[in-house]
Amino acid sequence: MYDLKCGQKDCKFNHGYCCCAKDIAVAGNTCCTTYEPTESTGDINTEASAEFSKPDNSVDTAVSCNAPCLFNRSAKCIANGITVSTADDGSAECLTFIKK
Repeated sequence: MYDLKCGQKDCKFNHGYCCCAKDIAVAGNTCCTTYEPTESTGDINTEASAEFSKPDNSVDTAVSCNAPCLFNRSAKCIANGITVSTADDGSAECLTFIKK
């Protein structure tokens, strides 16, 4: 999947709001279990450069899914693209989820 948007600014796979992981997993509760916070270096320029870097849409990310979602086919996401953002509890959540 090439159109994978990520609103988890502190995830190490987020580059310009695009997910650059080779594969991600969405759990049954719609949380992205691949989310991994970056280690804080205390350098404000490092954080800002990641936030404003040019998106890399060339990564074809495989998305496995265990959620009861309309786009879940045999534990694989078949949506044209997904958006992951921050849930109320701070976890990474798939916003493209549509309950079957």
